[in-house]
Amino acid sequence: MEGEMRERTQDIVATILESAGYGVECADEPFDLSAVGDRESYVVLISDDADEIGHFDGRRFRIRQGEEIEECRKILVTFNPAARADNCTVWGKDEIARYAGEAALARIFGRTFSLGRSTTASPAQRAMNGGGILHLPVKVSDRNAAIISGTRGEVRCRFVPYWCYHCTSSGSQTVLSRRVSFDADRWGGLNAINGSKMEMTLSDAVDSAMPDDCEVLQPKIAKQEAENQTVTNLIAELTQKVRFRKEEGDAVFYQEETLKPDRRNISTEITLVYVPVWEIEGKNRIVEVNAYTGEILTTPMDEGVEIF
Repeated sequence: MEGEMRERTQDIVATILESAGYGVECADEPFDLSAVGDRESYVVLISDDADEIGHFDGRRFRIRQGEEIEECRKILVTFNPAARADNCTVWGKDEIARYAGEAALARIFGRTFSLGRSTTASPAQRAMNGGGILHLPVKVSDRNAAIISGTRGEVRCRFVPYWCYHCTSSGSQTVLSRRVSFDADRWGGLNAINGSKMEMTLSDAVDSAMPDDCEVLQPKIAKQEAENQTVTNLIAELTQKVRFRKEEGDAVFYQEETLKPDRRNISTEITLVYVPVWEIEGKNRIVEVNAYTGEILTTPMDEGVEIF
């Protein structure tokens, strides 16, 4: 997407973001627009080029507002149906058409529309419409799941929402001659219903149509809550107590200090990924088996499921 088409698309996207209450400015490479809001900010790339998209998708962008530094969210606008950007919100022809219409109505009635509520249909709606949602693939068949569970009964497929997080930390602190590093890079998944965890990276997920007759569960833990919990857990993991010896004249004593990373040096990316689960309902119990790993779940997905 080059030349006049890219410029026209840039004008329309800028109008959409302005109508959603953002301060928008044109930018040079590596992105086309920046949009600064009261609660969050975006950078926008308009491109169909795979190399340019990959470079943009792999980078993080931060903005300083006063004394605060915040991570920018990323929007990729592309009309290339084969384009893949795991770390961006992707807008294609359908999204542009929908948001442009909402922006026009917002301007007519002198109001702003909520971009957050307008970005995508719910996962359940997408699944019902035959579209794909980001999920881990089914690697364990229903028959094998029943064998693993040791239970005979009806087998159902459910897709459970997880917040797939990528959390990075940097920086260090030094006490006397002792240096404590807070460098870390963590991937994982937080169950968006009961808060349990599993090993997961975004590269494990696929965006394809769902199996027939599956049930898609809705998140109960909000994205911001999951992000806060992820950051809190990483800070706790990296916090260290340092004990050192000091001498003052003839006196020798020991002092202990607690060192922890600065929250401003921690960045987190959170993406909703669905995990397939086989639910086997026997006469006296219900057993759930992770259809990706083959593990029996010890914490039920929702009320009414017995812990096995």
